[in-house]
Amino acid sequence: MSENAEAYISRFYEPKINAYEFLKGFFACLKRKGMTEINRDLVGFLYEQKKVDKYREVLEEVRFRSNGVNYYSDDVDDALFNLQIGGLLGKMNPSFGVIIIKYTDEEITETLESTASEYLSEINDIADTYVAMFDKRF
Repeated sequence: MSENAEAYISRFYEPKINAYEFLKGFFACLKRKGMTEINRDLVGFLYEQKKVDKYREVLEEVRFRSNGVNYYSDDVDDALFNLQIGGLLGKMNPSFGVIIIKYTDEEITETLESTASEYLSEINDIADTYVAMFDKRF
């Protein structure tokens, strides 16, 4: 394919799953596993998961940047904000950095049924990894 054709096609590129859809499914999986709140080490965790070949495609649309010490993601921040506005997540206090997962059983089922099926297994595996990491710290 010529370079012009690739540039033309890329203008119409729409990802199969974006950061919002990934996080919506991720939090639904966490809530189904019994987690009702998480702390804000989420960006660093997702950055490490994106390095795993198995998860590279599902996290392809999540971009990260670093100040040399910490990782940041505008994609994750925007998705978290939208999930909060939608009532699926909440915060105790912005300075505490705790995210409350508010999904109802119906919202969990609806979210997981609407998540791209080819990525649902990977999202669930990433949630399992997060739960295992969380359990080891406490």
